[in-house]
Amino acid sequence: MLFADVLQQFKVGQPDELQIDVPEQWGQGRAVFGGMASALALAHLITVLPANMPLRSVSVSFVAPLNAGAATVSRRILRQGKSVIQAMVEITQQDQVALVLLASFGAERPSAFQILAEPAPAFAGQAMVLPKQGPAPEFTRHFDYQICRGAMPFSGGTATELGGRIRFAEGKSITVGVLELLALVDAWPPVSLTLLNQPAPASSLTWTIEFIQPHQASGTAASTTDWWSYLASIEHGADGYHHIEAKLWQPDGQLAAISRQTVTVFA
Repeated sequence: MLFADVLQQFKVGQPDELQIDVPEQWGQGRAVFGGMASALALAHLITVLPANMPLRSVSVSFVAPLNAGAATVSRRILRQGKSVIQAMVEITQQDQVALVLLASFGAERPSAFQILAEPAPAFAGQAMVLPKQGPAPEFTRHFDYQICRGAMPFSGGTATELGGRIRFAEGKSITVGVLELLALVDAWPPVSLTLLNQPAPASSLTWTIEFIQPHQASGTAASTTDWWSYLASIEHGADGYHHIEAKLWQPDGQLAAISRQTVTVFA
C-alpha cells in the first residue's frame, strides 16, 4: 500500500481514540518501519490542529514493536496557548503501548534575527544504490536511495557518516508535508549498521526531529518524486547505544529537518 493511501484513514471529525489499520509491506525487522509508525500517530493529531500552527518538533519513544494489523491511536492536547500547542499521541496494540509521540506546534513570531543553515552538501562521485531485493528491510522498496557518503550496511565500513539522496519510489508525485518528511528522514539505515561486517539487530529507542521547512520560502513545492539530500553522523557510540545526528535538505538545497536518534545496537 502506498504511503499516501495509508494516511487516507485519518479525517477531520474523528474521535480522539481511533481504531486504525497498520499496513502490510512496511516491515522493518520485528516491527513496522518507524517512520510509518510515527506518521500514523502524527496524522491522527494534525487533523484537530489549526492549519496556521506549524509543527516545530516531534519526539518519539518506540516502546514496543508495532506490527501490521489492528491498533488504537489516541491523542491528547496537553496545553493550547495563543502561539504554542503541546500534544501527545499513543499507539497501542494488544493492550500494549507501542509508541508515544510528543509534538510541539508554534506560530511564527516577529524576530530581528535570521540565521540561515548551511545548504545541502555537494555529493560527488559514483553513488551506491540500495538494492530492492535481498536482505534490505521490506519498507525500503518504497524508496530510492543514492548512497554518496559512507558505506553499505553490514559492509564493515570505517566512516561514521552516511548520506546521499533519497526519494519515494512509489511513482505517485505529491507535495511533501511533515508526514512525508518523517518517512524520508527515518528511511535511512542507522550509520551504525555500516560499521558491522555481518547482519545484527538494531532499533531506534528514541527519536527527535525538528522541522525547519515551515520557515522556508520556496518558489515551488517539493514533491515525493524529487531527490532530497540526507547526511547523518554518529556523535558517540558505546555500551550498545549510538547517538546519531542527521539532517535532511529540500531539493533546492534548503534545510528541511534536523534529527537525533538513540539507536540500540546488538553487536
